[in-house]
Amino acid sequence: MQYFKVSLSNKKKVIMIALITAIIIFLSLFIGRFNIPILKFISGFNLNEMEKSVFFNIRLPRVLLVIGVGAALSLAGASYQSTFRNPLVSPDILGVTAGASFGAALGMIISLQSFTMIYLFAFAFGVLAVLMTYFIASLGKSNQIMMMVLSGIVVGSLFNSFISILKYVADPYEKLPGIVFWLMGGFSRTGWGELIFAAPFIIIGIIVLFVIRWYLNVMSMGEEEAISMGVNVKLIRSVMILFSTLMVAASVATVGQVSWIGLVVPHISRFIVGADHKYMIPASGLLGASTLLIMDNIARSLTGAEIPISIVTALLGAPFFAYLLISQKNSGWNR
Repeated sequence: MQYFKVSLSNKKKVIMIALITAIIIFLSLFIGRFNIPILKFISGFNLNEMEKSVFFNIRLPRVLLVIGVGAALSLAGASYQSTFRNPLVSPDILGVTAGASFGAALGMIISLQSFTMIYLFAFAFGVLAVLMTYFIASLGKSNQIMMMVLSGIVVGSLFNSFISILKYVADPYEKLPGIVFWLMGGFSRTGWGELIFAAPFIIIGIIVLFVIRWYLNVMSMGEEEAISMGVNVKLIRSVMILFSTLMVAASVATVGQVSWIGLVVPHISRFIVGADHKYMIPASGLLGASTLLIMDNIARSLTGAEIPISIVTALLGAPFFAYLLISQKNSGWNR
């Protein structure tokens, strides 16, 4: 790994990551319990109707949504970590995940018949949670960044308690299993509808964070340094939080909670390309997409019944994050 870091420029590393991600995306279209012959596809032979249906109606939208969610969570995590100058910050730090989870659970409790309505409930409450965090932080007179982090913890705990109440009153045979399974996250119900719902927020958020990535370099130096360089800190922070929130809320609303990706992948990106956001942001997006795609392939192929995605990400992400903590001197934070 050390040779890899020294011998290649950051630009070449990002290109290599992009090529590896493209290969993983292509191969993932043919991984699953239903066999679609990859040689038959490549050689131009026509797929039968069942193969076409599985490929275009199940595999393709699922793979596209997985890479979108992986990229969104990773970019949001990288942006939060730099803006709040804290390597332990994850995309749910401002309460968006807890709020979206409560919205989805509430939609299930009141028997919304349409998954789209449940997604809208989840998205709305995810955004509401961040607005509450922002409002509480604005009332404080101490350090703004610290106030936002602490306010996010408060709001997240509040919505988690609401989720517990809903689980307590839910019908244990009809409602509760669905809520619990949804909270563990998964792409098993993914189709074009879910992709169409989430894609606009994720795409716009990715574009905005890519455009402002230079400002994240300045923000990571500290608020006073950023102001001295002529950066409107409040504006950049607000823009970053807004579009990161939209991406995370849309992701959680459609697939449930996906743990560890937004926390671990930015560290992997810094380990490979360093802390310069010119390269770290695209590397985080690509690595987030490919990492979550690999874990989703494991979740849907390892056993006969699909494993919730957060179980896989936690089992693989936690040990790897422990390794990164031990190797902190290479993480890009010691500057």
